[in-house]
Amino acid sequence: MNTDIEYLKLLERDLQDAAVREQSHGARPAPTPAPRRRPGNTWARVAGVAAAFLVVAGAIGFIAGGTGGDGADTKFAQVGSAVNSGGEDGGGVGAPPVAAPSPVAPAEDAFRAPYLRGDDEDSGSFGIAPAQQQGDLSKIIRDGKVSVVVPDGSFQENEDALTSIAVSYGGFVLSSSTQAERSGTFVLRIPAKRFDAALGEIRALGDVRSQQVTGNDVTAEFIDVQARLQLLEERRTLLSQLSERATTTDEILRFARLIDEVQLQIERMQGQIRFINDQVAEASLRVTLTERNAPRTESAPDIENPNLGSSFDLAVQGFLRIVGAVIVGLGYLIPLTVLAAVIWLVVTLVRRRRTA
Repeated sequence: MNTDIEYLKLLERDLQDAAVREQSHGARPAPTPAPRRRPGNTWARVAGVAAAFLVVAGAIGFIAGGTGGDGADTKFAQVGSAVNSGGEDGGGVGAPPVAAPSPVAPAEDAFRAPYLRGDDEDSGSFGIAPAQQQGDLSKIIRDGKVSVVVPDGSFQENEDALTSIAVSYGGFVLSSSTQAERSGTFVLRIPAKRFDAALGEIRALGDVRSQQVTGNDVTAEFIDVQARLQLLEERRTLLSQLSERATTTDEILRFARLIDEVQLQIERMQGQIRFINDQVAEASLRVTLTERNAPRTESAPDIENPNLGSSFDLAVQGFLRIVGAVIVGLGYLIPLTVLAAVIWLVVTLVRRRRTA
């Protein structure tokens, strides 16, 4: 009996010692669970990266000039290329017209090939003839302002003299505005060749308070319009020749529509040329006549109401420019991003292999 009790005490002591040893060597504390990521933070990071990507793309687009340009040069370049091109394309007459920015471009491939074959004895090169060498092509639009002070009581007399000067030099008074028969402003149109002589006589009417003469060189614009007009006229000739060879009603109607569109552009170019020639041929001179002691009248400033329609148009135009710049920037940025991702992937694989 005593032996059993002693055995149980020893067993209890051993169990206690074992428990103490286990606690001393220590049971490791339970690991704290990692904080869970909130879905909102992930989407916020993705949105931030996407926004930064679009901002960078827009900046690149504006730097690259991706807001668009004048499409007129492209249009007339296509017209010229269509006139110079031969019958290399193999499309038939019934083929659909090729879409292009130029309103006359549908005939470029749809109607050109069947009639401009190299083996056709009537076919030939409708190339653009080189521009003829001309003399002096300079086009200068002159404009002047002069303010003249005349003696008191002589405004009416000098007004009549001003009109006589304009008529004597082949010009006329375009508009006039007077205040209390003591001061006034007149706009004269004088032939450019006699502008300086007329200005000298106007200066002699009294004391010159101020004078300004400017010249606007429109030679480059004039030559450009002339070149475009020549391209369109040759395009019209080409379409007329092709129209004569058309055999079906559909072809005839298509050629008639294209010829009308080219004719409309030709008339616009001719109008621009006439306008430039008129502006160059006659100079504008703004003359202010004022009696010496005439009271100064200040006109009230014009109050212009805001135009909501134009504001909306400007807003839409600005939005489209930004979108265009972003699209152009993405064209630069996406290939660079793909290339950077490939390089990063290769570097990561090489590092892993070295570590392994």
